[in-house]
Amino acid sequence: MGNFGLIDVAELDYSLVWPRELFEWEARRILTSKGNASAKIEALFGEAFADVDVAAVVAPAPRGYGAAPPSDAEDRALLQSLISNESPVRPYKRAQYWLERQKDSEPRIQRKRFSEAFLELIDEMQDLGYFPKALPRGCVDDRGSWGFDLSAEISKAIKCNIVWPDDLKQESLSFPDDVLYSVIEYFHDQAQRPRTRSLHETFGCGYHYENFSKASGGVVYRWRVNELLDSYDVGLRLGNQGDETGKLIQHAALNLDELGDQAIAVDAFDRDRTVADAIQLYRKRAATTTDRRAAIAQLANYLELRRSELKKVQFSSGDESALFQIFNKFMIRHGDSAQRGDYGDEYLDWIFWTSVSAIQLVRARTQVS
Repeated sequence: MGNFGLIDVAELDYSLVWPRELFEWEARRILTSKGNASAKIEALFGEAFADVDVAAVVAPAPRGYGAAPPSDAEDRALLQSLISNESPVRPYKRAQYWLERQKDSEPRIQRKRFSEAFLELIDEMQDLGYFPKALPRGCVDDRGSWGFDLSAEISKAIKCNIVWPDDLKQESLSFPDDVLYSVIEYFHDQAQRPRTRSLHETFGCGYHYENFSKASGGVVYRWRVNELLDSYDVGLRLGNQGDETGKLIQHAALNLDELGDQAIAVDAFDRDRTVADAIQLYRKRAATTTDRRAAIAQLANYLELRRSELKKVQFSSGDESALFQIFNKFMIRHGDSAQRGDYGDEYLDWIFWTSVSAIQLVRARTQVS
């Protein structure tokens, strides 16, 4: 612990800029990693906490040439304490100043277009070293360039010509959403979180990043992009489970996405992927009304095969028949003239999530019994 004696650990502000779940997930991965973990902990603190002094606590102390690095025991102990139940870690809250706190006050700055805001996010993550191949950070000591043509690479990957970053800037008003969404998914596959960093002070060069983790980079990228998508009410998010991981999917308006993720996660360990395939069909970005009805029908068939379990753990006295009446009478499983189909997508959302909830309840109660 390089500066342990210079900084009062108890006086530090342990407010996170990351979600706590993400911080704890990455912390546990570091604690189980091999070798000296001090540099990894310092980089994590520098990125996850609002107070830069938290990272300074574990900044490596200068040592003589050839000297062995000091023990990381104290740094590991500090990190372990920060993910314990008695941790001083607090969720970060963005400061809201006077003008913003006045409910009747109109915004006095023009909001950026979504594509421009996404470009700023990519620039920010590039500065943190997240795209070592697609957008490597330069160094003042570099004498040339590898000639990596990002525009050509993106165009080849997404099967559409794009000029990076010009096509995402404010003046490019005709940039299609579908192309932008493909670019968002492309950068997910490029994201790698650097586990360590070293400061190159020559001419203010800044940090150099090493020890990249694709798994960690993907998790952080999905969180950052999903926050941005939510703030612009796009109605999409990057999936976190199975085949949906890193792909833009429909975002549930009632915050039910986690329920769908849990259902997919269970199915991943099951040879029968009926539920996972149905959820992915329903939530895919370009899903049509026909796709959604087909997905619900697939869930209905799954529940039909488990109707006896429904009676045991959820319904009694034949009440489960009400659920199947919806499947059979409201243009889900049948298409005859007796069907009642004059309902909008809100209805489909309701019956879809009701079906997923019923499946998860059956699974949970069956495991208990």
